[in-house]
Amino acid sequence: MRYYFHLHNDVEARDDEGVDLPDQAAAREHALDEARAMAAESVREGHLDLSHSIEVADHARERLFSVTFGEAVMITGGPPNQPV
Repeated sequence: MRYYFHLHNDVEARDDEGVDLPDQAAAREHALDEARAMAAESVREGHLDLSHSIEVADHARERLFSVTFGEAVMITGGPPNQPV
């Protein structure tokens, strides 16, 4: 089945191509992987908004669920650093 992954972060990016995956569980894993990649890119740019998300839609382009960047990463350690 084809799934579409729409990015909602500093920009809105609609997925017009989609990815063929076997089921919704695989689509969720794909969304988590993509969210981690996007979060890593944000960190490289010096910021990260954990509420940014990837919305997953099915072959009919109906929304199934979304994954936030915060769901995709585990943050550990002390309090956040203060900007310099």
